[in-house]
Amino acid sequence: MTPVTLRRSLLAVHLLLFILAPFPARAEREVGDFVMVGKTKFMIWGGVSTGIMPKGASTSPDNKWLFVSNFGRKGRKNISVYHANPMTFHKYIEYAGNSIESVVSPDSSTLYSSNMYGHYLDIIDLKTMAWKSRFKVKGFPKVILLNRDGSLAYLSLWEDRAFARFDTKTQVVEYFRTGQINPRGLALSQDEASLYIANNGSANYSVVDVKNLAAGTSPTLRNLPLPRGPRHAVMSRDGKRLYVSVMGPDVIVVIDTATEKVIRTITVGSKPKTIIESTDGKFLYAANYAGHSMSIIDTATWETKELPLDIVPASGITARQDDRFIYVTGWCTDDIWAVQRIDPGQGPQMPLGTGFRRKVCRDCKRDWMGCDLIK
Repeated sequence: MTPVTLRRSLLAVHLLLFILAPFPARAEREVGDFVMVGKTKFMIWGGVSTGIMPKGASTSPDNKWLFVSNFGRKGRKNISVYHANPMTFHKYIEYAGNSIESVVSPDSSTLYSSNMYGHYLDIIDLKTMAWKSRFKVKGFPKVILLNRDGSLAYLSLWEDRAFARFDTKTQVVEYFRTGQINPRGLALSQDEASLYIANNGSANYSVVDVKNLAAGTSPTLRNLPLPRGPRHAVMSRDGKRLYVSVMGPDVIVVIDTATEKVIRTITVGSKPKTIIESTDGKFLYAANYAGHSMSIIDTATWETKELPLDIVPASGITARQDDRFIYVTGWCTDDIWAVQRIDPGQGPQMPLGTGFRRKVCRDCKRDWMGCDLIK
């Protein structure tokens, strides 16, 4: 074989290997990318900017509004308001302090938001889209959970090993000590007699008898073990299962509420943070903090898929009440992304949105709470 023929043969082999070799899988991070869970498609619809360090998000039960809690800038652009159509910016709500987490009243008239600066519960009137009032809640309130009719709000107190109960009618705050470290995620039993608290620092969850709570007394409770780093808690729509995200082993734990035993452990993306269940109860969604993604879990078959998103990292997650859109916030990228759920027989909402413009370094060292310092 001549040198020319040999070179041609080697070139042909290299070309063949190049063609036959599998290309590395491109992680889905662009508008229009999707994953299938069963016969349901979950497609990235688009992303928009928020305020600084969007931590949590909530939607109104009437499907009209999307709210984003902006943690990172004090007294300015505290809450971003969008029309949930699926996501058109409306305005910022501004007041002293910041917004950590929020929840909308059942009648879609009021937004409740926790505030790190001074430790408050802020009340926003959604008819005027303006801050209305605030109430002191000692102990660094984090998650807010409303009961079914919105008459009571429970708040986990991160610093005080306790939780608070706020009567939305009388506007009285009561405190109850559990003794567990860094209580965070909250869920109520279907009969609203038991409050479940995920205790991040104690690696357990508490079951509290709230039906018989009395001010100035210690609550009746029991503490049950979980893996390291429990974060968020959600009760299933039928009340039979409690879901808890656990950041240590990257799992969601499924607990049978009748026996209080762990019946399943589901591996999801890295460091699952906030979790929610779809309104119809068919899917569970997780915002994976270190995975920069969301996980989708079929609650009937337990099939699980991860959808990477162009955010750093994933923090808050909420969904429109009609189950058409799921929203995920980017803690350091100052944005929120809409993921469309497309059931069999449905089509995507067109036109699709666009991607968010800010580019970030996924591997760079960060200055403040894991993010670039923005003044």
